[in-house]
Amino acid sequence: MIRSNFRPDGGMDITVSLTAEEVTAIGSAEAEGLMDWVDSALWGLAMLRTGHICRDEGARTTEVHAAEMDTVIRDLDVKLLPRLAGIRDAAIRRHRDLGGTIGALAAAMDAPRSTAQTRREALENPGPRTVSSRAWQEWATTPQQY
Repeated sequence: MIRSNFRPDGGMDITVSLTAEEVTAIGSAEAEGLMDWVDSALWGLAMLRTGHICRDEGARTTEVHAAEMDTVIRDLDVKLLPRLAGIRDAAIRRHRDLGGTIGALAAAMDAPRSTAQTRREALENPGPRTVSSRAWQEWATTPQQY
């Protein structure tokens, strides 16, 4: 569950609540890492839209440099996106295993049936991304023990 509260200074706090079972399955460190990378996505979006760093409370806004974009790119491209793709791919496999149809998958993806079918078939066809994709699907379906 997600809750958001506007602060008197105009900022906003966003809280993600997990059940005890979700924490056990995901692991607290894993959940914190994922949320940190989501935070990087929001931080990067704000910098891209404003042209400056507006993260430091009370500090003057400062110019964005390549180093800040390096952080955003690394957090998204190397850390968050592969994990999200693994969750998505594992969910597509599970959807199929549970008897989900291509039509239902297309509706869930808000995409044409042909796109849904291609996405589902790509999970079964070997290719250069298969090893990495499979690893992240395994990550997504393996309970974390910490």
